[in-house]
Amino acid sequence: MENKEDLQQRQYVNSGNFNARIYLNRMFSTNQFPWPCWIFDQFKLMDHAKVLELGGGNGLLWMANAQRIPAQWEITVTDISSGMLVDARGNLDALRGRLHFEVMDAEQIQYPDSTFDIVIANHMLYHVQDRRRALAEIKRVLKPGGTFYASTVGNRNMLEMRELVHEFDPHSKYNEVLGSIETRFSLENGREQLLEYFGDVQLILYNDSLLVTESEAVVKYVLSLNGFSSDQVVLDQGSVDHFKEFIDRKMTQSNGQIYIQKSSGIFISSRLR
Repeated sequence: MENKEDLQQRQYVNSGNFNARIYLNRMFSTNQFPWPCWIFDQFKLMDHAKVLELGGGNGLLWMANAQRIPAQWEITVTDISSGMLVDARGNLDALRGRLHFEVMDAEQIQYPDSTFDIVIANHMLYHVQDRRRALAEIKRVLKPGGTFYASTVGNRNMLEMRELVHEFDPHSKYNEVLGSIETRFSLENGREQLLEYFGDVQLILYNDSLLVTESEAVVKYVLSLNGFSSDQVVLDQGSVDHFKEFIDRKMTQSNGQIYIQKSSGIFISSRLR
């Protein structure tokens, strides 16, 4: 299991690993409406709002929607990794003055009670070790009537990728690393966890899959998973060339592309009191 030190010092020391996964999902998605724009469409767009994003990474959500952000929104982007926020500041320089950035642990949100109208956790709650504590903190800093948006994936997300890696190397730690992470807060169990703290929990699904035509993108995606745990390697560096050859053969056998199913969506919850 990854810990906070692994996330800060290995997986998310900067946005390199994150970008490898984003590239695969952006370039080969069958849904023509990008995920960050779809996420933004789920937000309740009030004129004035104080907004907190937890695990904001390199700022992708706000980069993709820069022209759509209401003028009177006060947005704070946080992440446990200072390196990710360095990248976020650079990526969002055009929005300088409109966004604030803070290194912050979701288990210890450094704001007073009832501060925010909106809190966002986009594909990050499954990384949080003590989710009960984090959810209690999120509820605490939300205003009564405020909304919490938490996106995640389902248990069959990227199933064909898992199968490919296992076929190439039956001893790979892919399932132990990524599977154990994503199932902590998933489409299947997220609602139950949220209902302990919030009311009116709604799930909206995002329909998507991948048709991948570039073996290098698959290799970089799998390599990006190595940093989640210091003692579990998903793809050994010495096997990279052989893995690429393996993926190339698979693509040749399937008309130059590999199909990978996706399973993702967003929970929308409200603080009732």
